[in-house]
Amino acid sequence: MRFGGMSKEKGNTRDVGERFVNEIDQIEQHYLVGRQKEIQFFHEQLSEMRHRGSILNIYGTGGVGNSYLLDEFRRIAHEAQTRFLLLDSMDFPHNPQDFCLHLLRLLRCHISKDEQTDKLNRLLAMCQEAIQQEVESGGVILALDTFEELGEFEYWFREEFMAQLHSKVLVIISGRYPIQGAWLSSPAWRQLICHMLIGDLDYYSVKEYLNRSGFNVEDDIQQIWNKTKGHPLTLSLLVSTTQFHAMQPMAIEEDNGVFAQVVHIWLKELPDLQLRELVETAAVLRHFNQELLTCAMGRPISTEQFLKLVGLSFVRRVDRGWLLHDLMRDAITHELQVRAPEQYSGIRKRCNLYYYELIKESVHKKSVAWETAEWFYYIGDPAILAFFYQNSGTHRWESLNSVNWSEAERYIENRRSSAKEARITYTNPETLERYEYVISMEENLYTLKHIHLQELYELDLSIVKLLRDRQGGLSGLSVIIPINVHTLDYLLTQPLSSAYFTGLSEQRLKELKVPRETNAGYFVKTIDVPDFADQSLRAAAGLTFITHIISAGFLVAAPPTNPFFGEIHLGLGYQIAKHAVHYDYDGITPTPYYVIDTRGNKLQSYLNKMLTGLDMLDERRDAQEELSSLTPREMEVVELIIQGLTNMEIACKLYLSEVTVKKHLSNIFRKLNIKNRSQLAFLMGKCQA
Repeated sequence: MRFGGMSKEKGNTRDVGERFVNEIDQIEQHYLVGRQKEIQFFHEQLSEMRHRGSILNIYGTGGVGNSYLLDEFRRIAHEAQTRFLLLDSMDFPHNPQDFCLHLLRLLRCHISKDEQTDKLNRLLAMCQEAIQQEVESGGVILALDTFEELGEFEYWFREEFMAQLHSKVLVIISGRYPIQGAWLSSPAWRQLICHMLIGDLDYYSVKEYLNRSGFNVEDDIQQIWNKTKGHPLTLSLLVSTTQFHAMQPMAIEEDNGVFAQVVHIWLKELPDLQLRELVETAAVLRHFNQELLTCAMGRPISTEQFLKLVGLSFVRRVDRGWLLHDLMRDAITHELQVRAPEQYSGIRKRCNLYYYELIKESVHKKSVAWETAEWFYYIGDPAILAFFYQNSGTHRWESLNSVNWSEAERYIENRRSSAKEARITYTNPETLERYEYVISMEENLYTLKHIHLQELYELDLSIVKLLRDRQGGLSGLSVIIPINVHTLDYLLTQPLSSAYFTGLSEQRLKELKVPRETNAGYFVKTIDVPDFADQSLRAAAGLTFITHIISAGFLVAAPPTNPFFGEIHLGLGYQIAKHAVHYDYDGITPTPYYVIDTRGNKLQSYLNKMLTGLDMLDERRDAQEELSSLTPREMEVVELIIQGLTNMEIACKLYLSEVTVKKHLSNIFRKLNIKNRSQLAFLMGKCQA
């Protein structure tokens, strides 16, 4: 065995090839954005590997850019004169013999025909010897991409190859999923592993990429950000499509092929049709868990099936369940609406009724803020969905305190010095009508008018909350005042609220004078973000507002008189107060108050009002009446049919003959005026809540 380069006559070809590769490297490096932390971490690992090795586990969903990041690591290693061996699992058969041969080729080892047929132990020793020489001459990094495709070969790779590897080799394992199983159950392996999750790009990284690609118009950048949601592959494909066809970003529709291509990559993870059906249903849901998914599908979902679903790379765990990647959810939902509109509608209706019942049952026992936000996702107002539910977001709220006080003051100063006009576009998916809302620069500052932090903080520590983005910067502020005996004097005397509360009767005011420790409702003085055209900021602001609607019991808001704010409030079921308006934004314009009152028996009226026109309650009542004609035994058969059992399995379960089960089935179909199991499942779905 010998180590070395290529023969002299091939030198010119190699030089040309290297120049070509170098040019590609420079271009790729120019367009690599948003990975500064990951690159810095790799630099640190590179300096430490002189003393010890480790395992860096890079993982992220399809199209997020793992392979591009590995290429950048390769360039960095080359500059540090460290050998970087990149093996893609798609490039070699998944068995020890072929792996060793592939690795030896990468190490530029000359292997004779006899050596190629050597026993595995000999090939493995040759690999370890070659790697040892690389360690001694300057270090070596071994990177495996698409690791999830190794299958059973992973065991040999870990227990045989890795166990014999030189201790100063840095191993990078890259794939869609974090490495698990024996990697983590063994303390020896676990202490060597560093995990690196690769996520979508943030807005500023997308903007930087677009600037480098020749996009400098702010509206175009915002449009592309809204469509791609920071997913790197989608961003790259969308820019390429736009440039190739000389299109404006506004002209690119959701079904132009870009999104289908990305979804196709993700769907490669689905081994069977049953799992695909689960993904399609989960795509219609905002958040999901096993219970809600069972309700949405109208049949039980086994724990095994559910665990397969949540194990997919485009599904992530969140506080109250799981959700699909935004792009995956949007693309599959759009396709399902076109391909199977009844199925899509049925899923949404069942989820709507699920949260309707949950809110009714829970509102007097606990806060239903989260359930309210989920319910509005299914109610179906297209504008509300477009404005607030297109981005899952990563913002979080925190209370104003002494630690973040100076940040809050700087936020307000920056807002006042950098206010700009906001344009919000919306296309109704049913009518295809396009709407544009404009919030002027002056109106953009109305949401900060009459906001005095010290005064509000002294009134109640919980009133002012600050919004942080994923990078930790402040990107919003809310002022929501509890209504009670302590805050009522403030509400009666201060701008924005005084006109409403002074116009109430003595009896109404008396009802609001509850003890300081509790509240009779809330007054929304402001929910402010710098740019309502930004989808993620708008979603954070809107969902904060929505979560108070039912839990508050009584909610009053006084937004600026802009059609955008007005239509949102009316779409959420607010009513315009008849007894008062105010002029506190510009001193001239009469500004209405919007009110929701769900105290006591008013809650049922509000819930029914929001369901008006959807016919869901009537459909469920009719379906339940039809089922009431069945005998208890027939209902038992129905329940087992919905679970997917065959006639023979039902017979065994109920200790009946198969002939008797068939008779029950005939009676069920006759009574319900249906012909098959599918129609029965559809009817049962109407009864689900």
